[in-house]
Amino acid sequence: MTLTITEEQREASDNLREAMRMFNHAIRKAAYSGLHVEVKLLQLHCTEGPTPVPQVDVLAKL
Repeated sequence: MTLTITEEQREASDNLREAMRMFNHAIRKAAYSGLHVEVKLLQLHCTEGPTPVPQVDVLAKL
C-alpha cells in the first residue's frame, strides 16, 4: 500500500519540524538561564477536523 502525501501535508510537516526546533531551543535557553520549565501536553477538542488535537502548555518560573 502506497500513501501519497499532499503538498499541504508536506508543508505542515516542515512547518511543525521547524517550530519544534525553535520551541526546544527556547526551552533549553530558559532552563539554562535558571528558570524551572514545565511542559504539559493538553488535548483540545474541536468541532472541525480530527479530535482531539494536541496542544502544548508551557510554564516558566524561578
